[in-house]
Amino acid sequence: MKVQQLHVGAGTSLGPLTIFPVWTRGAGGLGISTGTHANVAVTELASGAQVPRLTVTNNGPRPALLLEGELLEGGQQHRTCARDVVLGPGETRDIDTYCVEAGRWEGTHSHRRQARRAPLNVRAELATSPADPGGADRQGRIWNRVARFDAARGRSATSSLPEHLDRFTAEPRKDRRFSADDAPAPLEGQRGVVIGLGTQPLLLEVFGTHTLFRRHYRQLVESALLDLELLPPLMMASGQMPGQRARDFAAIVQALRFRAFDGGLPALEVRNHGALRSRNVSQTTGQLVVTGIAVALPQREPELAHLTGWNNNHPLMEIA
Repeated sequence: MKVQQLHVGAGTSLGPLTIFPVWTRGAGGLGISTGTHANVAVTELASGAQVPRLTVTNNGPRPALLLEGELLEGGQQHRTCARDVVLGPGETRDIDTYCVEAGRWEGTHSHRRQARRAPLNVRAELATSPADPGGADRQGRIWNRVARFDAARGRSATSSLPEHLDRFTAEPRKDRRFSADDAPAPLEGQRGVVIGLGTQPLLLEVFGTHTLFRRHYRQLVESALLDLELLPPLMMASGQMPGQRARDFAAIVQALRFRAFDGGLPALEVRNHGALRSRNVSQTTGQLVVTGIAVALPQREPELAHLTGWNNNHPLMEIA
């Protein structure tokens, strides 16, 4: 299984953030709901709340896609999805999560979904290796990354990532250098973006259809703008990333080859959701770390519903 051919357009800069549109040659029409259009309920486990696990139920009539780094707010504490998840209609599953609110363990049984995304600084940790030479665990490093916003923007009482997003989006437009309204509108057929931070590419994120991309585009930009609060003055003053670097990065992603959809241990790795089947994909090669999810429909070749490729050499990927 391979990445569909990628086409990168001209970039638009918001200070040190440069956004390049991406198109693919995928077939499209996957019949998947996502973002706020997906009717997915999120609760603590019925057997008792656990930090690294939540229960999700798709109450909608179509398969639903939750994204790695999507925020699940409320409950005993705010969490973020550890990896991409597809749920069939009526399907209930316990999923892996990480806490993005270190100072609270109380509240309600249920969570709310606004389909918001964690900032790139936090999402980057989900793509790194699970252990580092210092011996700290990934959850601890995620708390450290959230704490960067406490230091940069003023402390949240519970070190709450959603609270920082709330504060940021509630600030008057005149008090912010950039807003999601300044970002380029999605173009016809666009399925993804390359994002440069400073003069180097940070990530490429692409979806299986234009609709899936559009459901998450604004939230992606809004969360990425919060990352600008953490950048040193030298990076803030950098100009637009050259388009050739975006195209070169996309070419590295496009060259990836994943094993066959039904290769390995299908009983463990492939999930059935009625007519649709899914499996997570990941790969690390040189500077590139890639995670995502592929789906298979009857009479169609398996294809990627969502994929994120990270530049592991970018300073934002450094261990917290």
